[in-house]
Amino acid sequence: MSRSAAIALIVSAAVATTALFACSGRQPVSASSSTQTVVDYSLTDGRAIFLTGRDADGVRIIAQSTPLSGNCAACHRADGSGGEKFRDGAVSADLRHRALVVEQKHPYTLALLERAISTGIDNEGKPLDRVMPHWRLSARDLHDVAEYVLLKLK
Repeated sequence: MSRSAAIALIVSAAVATTALFACSGRQPVSASSSTQTVVDYSLTDGRAIFLTGRDADGVRIIAQSTPLSGNCAACHRADGSGGEKFRDGAVSADLRHRALVVEQKHPYTLALLERAISTGIDNEGKPLDRVMPHWRLSARDLHDVAEYVLLKLK
């Protein structure tokens, strides 16, 4: 195929694609709208896990050992404020932004929060109280719930 024929083919494909979208009334998906869809799903999934103990697909999350409750909100409250007292004297952590980031000498990052959720190690490298379950989540679900906590619990 000659160079001019290849250019004509590319131009024809571009014109056809433009015409197709114009006739359908739909807009082509841009990179930014695609990224926004991923972020929206991630936060929806994280919220579902936090509030219900099930991911956005309805799959129940599990812990390494039997947790006191099947979701984060049961101990940390739906707004993340924590303050629930346990028999061993522990008090559930405040997971709101101010407590996790602003008031910390070493603020929680997404990676540190993922570590705390999955291994029970805090932002200072110390073990959390044993009442905190070591959640066994897929990488996606772990990321999503940690992102939800960091971005949405104010």
